[in-house]
Amino acid sequence: MKKLFVLSIVLLIAGSPLMAQSTYSEYFITTSQTRSSLNPAFRPKQGYIGVPFLSNIFIDAKTNSLNLDHLTFLKEGSVVSFLHPSVGTDEFLSGMDENNYLSVDANYRIASVGFYDKKEGFWTIDLGVRAISDANIPKSLFDIAKRGFSADENDVLEYRINDVKANASAYLELGGGYSRPLLENSLLVGAKAKVLLGLANLNLNLEQFNASVGHDKWVVRSKATLDASLPGGVTPTYDEDGIFDGIENGDGFGLSGFGLGLDLGAVYHFKNLSESISNESMQTVLGRLQASLAFTDIGFISWKGGNSMKLSTPDHEIVVAPGDRIISGAMDDYFDDIINDFEEAINFKEAAGKGGKSTALYTTMNVGLEYEAWVNNLSVGLLSSTKFVNSRTMAEFTLSGNYNPEKVKWLAATLSYSFMHNKFNSIGLALHLTPSKGINFFIASDYWIPKTNKEFLPATTNAMNIQFGLSIPMGDVR
Repeated sequence: MKKLFVLSIVLLIAGSPLMAQSTYSEYFITTSQTRSSLNPAFRPKQGYIGVPFLSNIFIDAKTNSLNLDHLTFLKEGSVVSFLHPSVGTDEFLSGMDENNYLSVDANYRIASVGFYDKKEGFWTIDLGVRAISDANIPKSLFDIAKRGFSADENDVLEYRINDVKANASAYLELGGGYSRPLLENSLLVGAKAKVLLGLANLNLNLEQFNASVGHDKWVVRSKATLDASLPGGVTPTYDEDGIFDGIENGDGFGLSGFGLGLDLGAVYHFKNLSESISNESMQTVLGRLQASLAFTDIGFISWKGGNSMKLSTPDHEIVVAPGDRIISGAMDDYFDDIINDFEEAINFKEAAGKGGKSTALYTTMNVGLEYEAWVNNLSVGLLSSTKFVNSRTMAEFTLSGNYNPEKVKWLAATLSYSFMHNKFNSIGLALHLTPSKGINFFIASDYWIPKTNKEFLPATTNAMNIQFGLSIPMGDVR
């Protein structure tokens, strides 16, 4: 049994995003076996068998403002939380956006294989497990957590909180992909179909939370929903006073849902088009240029009604009489009080019926442009990635220099720079050691050197990821 808001805080702070299955630094590396998850038209120069349980491990986290630099402060030589009395309310809230998000994605590939057929088509088959979470926390929620209750008996603080959301899913993914050249090898097209076996899902949506907060009580009207799907089923739990205090997983293990996914992609090299142009300079530029487009994770998961639970808040006002509030540097006790008050104020009740539901995957659009500055050796690439997450989009641009030497086939590398939240954030790096026989190894990160504070902690970092894997080469090098 887990308390609702404890579970939500875990989702918001630690996650369970994220939405890609490969670093962006992998996108323009020709030996990469994982960039097909960004564009299924891509294929490596050689077939492969992924080392079981080690073929691809990827973890990614992104936020716009929920980093240590905005949640902790240096006061009199000590680092304290934003709840500490020495941290002013305006000082803390000035670092928060109106909507603060956190997205986390973990992808673990259990097994994978890729191979060429006799007609230059390339096939991939892989099995993995994926966990994705996304949360949105408006500034107003931090305001009520920081400002708390009125210290003056005659004052009443009015709070209006909207659109607190937390979503998390975990599922197995079995995928099969195919890529082939067309138009005299000028065009590569690819597609990947995925069978999704749902393990768990949680959706919390606090649409509205209006509170008149006085010295000794809250008067609250809320509108919220919570639905969950777990193996063995899930039921709400209540304390001795009938107040909702969490959810409980039933006995047994199995699948909670079933879904389908689709990736589509294409890569066009302008070399054939350049031959029809008389201008030599333009002919040279087009002969070295290629563009790519892909849509990944188009699909859904349908969650079983028998494994699901749906809760909602009653439509009426609730008066909450809080206990004393003593804020210290430690957050545990204070958050426990806030959690208890929120649970009493919202007090979920089971909605009629336990019908199943369907959830959409987080679709991503990737647009790439690559120019060979040194033919068959060095290129410059620009990748635009746009993710459609719930009611918002997340855009990121990656500029990279890519070393894919023709005569040193066992080595490839990328140095990248990412543009996110209206500013360049950090340096990325990908390194591939890919001998034609033996063991291939790669490691990559889009944020290899995180931004740090004065104490050299990654407190100002808004994004972090890491990816690595091992495989065994198979077949001839193309």
